[in-house]
Amino acid sequence: MLKDDTIERLTEMMYELAGRTARRRILDTMDLLCWTPLAPMIRAARRARVHEQTRDLRMHQRAAEICAEVRDNHADLLVPAW
Repeated sequence: MLKDDTIERLTEMMYELAGRTARRRILDTMDLLCWTPLAPMIRAARRARVHEQTRDLRMHQRAAEICAEVRDNHADLLVPAW
């Protein structure tokens, strides 16, 4: 018998895989729509998605740099006081 937490993790993994498959199908459909009169709207949607992902990545990099700087400059605050 599997433990309850193992079953939950497997269920979450299956949902994630199903979500990936659905997203892949949507992207394939969008690829096909690029050859129709809807192409300008598809390009705009893709461009917006790329800009959003780029913005998120830049924010993540900036936050990582700030955290690294704080860690380097204030390493003494990371040591427990007790």
